[in-house]
Amino acid sequence: MARKTLKPTLLLLIAAGAFCLRTVNLPDRPMHNDEANQAYKFGQLLDSGVYAYDPVDHHGPTLYYLTLPVAWLSGRHTFAETDEATVRIVPVLFGVALILLLWAMAGELGWWAALTAGLLTAVSPAMVFYSSFYVQEMLLVFFTSAALLCGWRYAKRPNWAWAAGFGLSIGLMHATKETCVLAYAAMAGALGVLAAADQEFRREWRTVLQPKHLGTAVGCTIVISLLFFSSFLTHARGPVDSVLTYLNYLGRAGGAEHHQHPSPLYYVHMLAWTRYPGGTVWSEGAILVLALVGGVAAWCRRTQAVLTNPRLSRFLSAYALLLMVIYSLIPYKTPWCMLSFLAGLILLAGIGTEALLRLCRPTWGRVAIAVALAGALFHLGTQARRATGRYRADPRNPYVYAHTGTDFMKLVQRIEDVQACDTAGRALPIHVIAPADQQWPLPFYLRRYPNLGFWSAPENTGKAPAFVVGSIEFEQEINTWLGNAYTTEFYGLRPEVLLSLWIRHDLWDQFMTTRERKP
Repeated sequence: MARKTLKPTLLLLIAAGAFCLRTVNLPDRPMHNDEANQAYKFGQLLDSGVYAYDPVDHHGPTLYYLTLPVAWLSGRHTFAETDEATVRIVPVLFGVALILLLWAMAGELGWWAALTAGLLTAVSPAMVFYSSFYVQEMLLVFFTSAALLCGWRYAKRPNWAWAAGFGLSIGLMHATKETCVLAYAAMAGALGVLAAADQEFRREWRTVLQPKHLGTAVGCTIVISLLFFSSFLTHARGPVDSVLTYLNYLGRAGGAEHHQHPSPLYYVHMLAWTRYPGGTVWSEGAILVLALVGGVAAWCRRTQAVLTNPRLSRFLSAYALLLMVIYSLIPYKTPWCMLSFLAGLILLAGIGTEALLRLCRPTWGRVAIAVALAGALFHLGTQARRATGRYRADPRNPYVYAHTGTDFMKLVQRIEDVQACDTAGRALPIHVIAPADQQWPLPFYLRRYPNLGFWSAPENTGKAPAFVVGSIEFEQEINTWLGNAYTTEFYGLRPEVLLSLWIRHDLWDQFMTTRERKP
């Protein structure tokens, strides 16, 4: 194989391995509440062709619109025909594309830095776990990385193409998730740090930024954002709401109920070392250590000479640190939010690895570094496999956050088994009576049942339904309403949250008859 094609081929192999690691057990993990909520929103778009941006929840529209071609290509034309894999493959593809993006970055980072970053992205437990999570985060990380690439390429060689690419990426970030403004702030702050530390950069910047290219970038940002938020020119209110939504998010950033984690070390602690009682150790410390090496090498005059692009290395170190600090200081925290700065840390870790290899002259030293890196990759990969396998819904997995338990799937299966015994089948009526936060992910898993209703508090809904799924806190009221005509079972929804399932006696008797016939 020619030397010129060896490294790109290695990166393609890394991406292929990452795809395999992310798709193993893809549909097996129960849908998280947030995943089910996003999938339901997509289902409405798939069924009706209509979408309207919600400034209170659900985030931006790119996730839903980019899932449409995947569903169509897989032959799924209604929400009822979709499944977990249909929607989860979208963030998987963007997670793999994030690795392929390193091909375009290799000239700036250095090929060994790019390959190392690709390997770390491929096996990072957080990256693997949340690449199969149907939320906006992985798309945001990809578009942010694309913006960094296009912006830096423009700074080196100003032209229309890189300006347009940067503008489109910035616009897609905005159309993906409102927290894009945090990345914008980190980018601007990193440029400020670089300008303050590099007089030559300040002089060059004045000549690099051309008004015509700036207009192109701003125009592309506005156009792509308007198209998505206006539901492709069918919902005029959307772009306005995309700005007003920040009033809502200012309140949310202060901390919201169970998402409050005041400690600024929440994310760092999760990445460095986590162990829950009865569980195993989880750590992505290797990435943190290598990123620290990369950051030191970027700013230390004695080591800058070994870096492919010292200026880019300094920018990335400032960007990753600023973004990590911003996210860490916000009390409202969910673990997948750390992916944005983790992606920056991984790039920095790649730079750190290349710096170590170049600084270490003896062959035995380079071999030792390679062996240590291989051990770190194996350790990370083992954790990633564990996170998406045995511990995919286990609260002892730090990436599992307020997650739906496997016991909940038994409730869904029980309804499936019982309805199959009756001629009405999925037309049997189901009532869900629970607080809003305990109703999800039922709308996703019961999407094939047309006679499905939801109530947030007990009330007599008239004719007794075939099934009632209710919160344990409403058990007494529901029992009073239903009387003795139902069999009751209990299932776990999430840790410390139980649901009751009431099954009408005639259906239960039919079901038990089929069970008795089995050998």
